[in-house]
Parts: sequence; C-alpha cells; structure tokens
Amino acid sequence: MAQTRARSLCTAAASGVFAVVGVVVLSAGPAFAADHKVQPGENLVGIARQHGVTVADLVRINGLADANHVVAGTTLHLPSGTTTPVATNGTTSSANRAAPARGSASSKAAAAAGKGPVYTLNDDRRQAVNQLLDRAAWEFGVKPSLLKALTYTESRWHQDAVSSVGAIGVGQLLPATATWLAGLMAEPGLDVRSTEDNVRLSARLLRLLLDRAGSTKRALAAYYQGIGAVLQHGVSTGGARYAAIITARQAWFS
Repeated sequence: MAQTRARSLCTAAASGVFAVVGVVVLSAGPAFAADHKVQPGENLVGIARQHGVTVADLVRINGLADANHVVAGTTLHLPSGTTTPVATNGTTSSANRAAPARGSASSKAAAAAGKGPVYTLNDDRRQAVNQLLDRAAWEFGVKPSLLKALTYTESRWHQDAVSSVGAIGVGQLLPATATWLAGLMAEPGLDVRSTEDNVRLSARLLRLLLDRAGSTKRALAAYYQGIGAVLQHGVSTGGARYAAIITARQAWFS
C-alpha cells in the first residue's frame, strides 16, 4: 500500500498535481464497527485511510505494539465515529461490538462514517477552525460541508496532527504539496504549519481536484489517490470508500 501511494504521488506530480497523503494520529476513542483482515502488502496507514479512521485508533483498539508492522492475515477491529468508550486494554465487550456492515455500499459508508462528529478540540478552537473553513470554502468556491467533512476525516480538525509520512495539519498536506499549491496561488509565503494557511491550501486543492476530476466522487478519490492515478486508472476501491465516507459525513456539517 505504501508503495502504491508513492507511485500515485509520482504520477500526480508528473501531471502537475500532487497527491495528499497522510493519516491523522489524533482521535476520540470509538466503538467497534467491523473487522478488516490484513492482506499481503497492506500497512496500517493504508488500512486507516481505506476505512476513514486513524492509525492511533487501530493501534489502541487492537493492542498493537508496533504501528509500523502488521502481519498479513491478522484481523483488525475497526472503529466507528461514535463516542462509545473503548476499554483501556484495547478491547470492548461483545455487547458493544457492532456487526460487520451489510447491505448497500451507501449503508456501509454510513456505518463507517459514524453517527456524528466526535471532537477532541475545545469549543473555542473548534469554532475558530469552523470559521476558517467557512471562509476558505467561500474563497475557493467549494461547499463548506464538503470541505469540513473532508478535513474532519483527515485530522478531526487538529492542526497539530502529523501523519507517519509527514502530512501536516487540518488538511493533512505534505510540505511539498503545500509549497506547490502556494506557488499556484501566487502566495509563496503560505505556511502549511499555520492553521489558516493550511485550511486555505486544503480548500484550494479541493477546488483544483473538483475542476480536474469531473465529479465530487472522483475529486475526493483524488485527494486520497492522487489526481494522476484517478485520471489514468480510475477510482480505486480504497478511493471509492474514502469518497463515500466523506460524502456521508457531509450531512453532519450541512
């Protein structure tokens, strides 16, 4: 999965657009929603992105000793977005564990999305980020609910979130991606480590992907896969799931 991501980034760079790569490391303790059987070549970063959760959640819930190593064939429990607490030993009772999602793709995405946002920011900080997202959405002509759902999925709106591959902040942007976007915006002084700048850069990237990809689903998949990969190879299974989760979460911010 990591190799696939690296290739996606290179393909996107070659086409003039960088991929956004990263998994956030901060989240509230959720309840189990389903299971994932680790396939050969997968890692926690890719699994977390595929299911719209965080590496930290997977490590905590499954009691993993090393976030950088997971054995193929292992069954991992997956969290939802609910506030049901997880036991401190990384397990929960069978009564609290939801059955694996069944039915349509939309119902599975809704189950993976959770019942509503779970914030770990204080109210003042959350309101400040919400206002920045509103302003950036207006500036770049994207739906506020879409930008908010995307960035919530990426970071839970934590500017201090840094992924295992170095993606930073609310929109989980790689520094190289941010530098390229800042040049595109003719604002080379933008700093991906600034909350306001990170939000504006993320909104600009979303606008660019919407323009290039041709649909919201493909644009969201491109945020996950890279626009070059989507244009050349189409939406992957992981990209489709990522897009469906964010689409389901839009209702939280409408």
